[in-house]
Amino acid sequence: MDQQVMNRRRVLAGAGAAGAVAVGSVAGASSASASDGGPRPSGSWVINRKDDPPSTDMAKTVVSFAAGRVIVVHDIAPAGPPGTGTWASSGDGGFKATFWFGQPGPGGPGSPGVTIRVRVRGKARRYTISGTYRFSVFDPSGAVVQSGTGSFSGHPIEA
Repeated sequence: MDQQVMNRRRVLAGAGAAGAVAVGSVAGASSASASDGGPRPSGSWVINRKDDPPSTDMAKTVVSFAAGRVIVVHDIAPAGPPGTGTWASSGDGGFKATFWFGQPGPGGPGSPGVTIRVRVRGKARRYTISGTYRFSVFDPSGAVVQSGTGSFSGHPIEA
């Protein structure tokens, strides 16, 4: 049975975000833009994210806000698969985002595994980003097999 169920730590390590979610150690990119109705997140950020208890796992993640409202999220410590999705400004530096990523099943690449949806709410300022996230883990049939919440904070990556 354990071979068919994703290891909880691995799923949770991959589920966070910036987002998104979340959830660093670098500084610099501008987080505001005057176009599209005021400040909004932009560039790439390094965040630390933490799932809510009972988990004590923390992860370091790179989150990138791109033109066309594209968000790319990638856990780097521990390493995990990238996630992609979309984001929207909610005014005054606030944003929301939803992104997805998947992990192969126990048979390795190409075998049915889990998919994870992460929904993020956050705020980006010039040198800080923070917020909360909610994730859901879906088995190959589409049934939710796990869910949870967490928080993140970080700062921009300097070019």
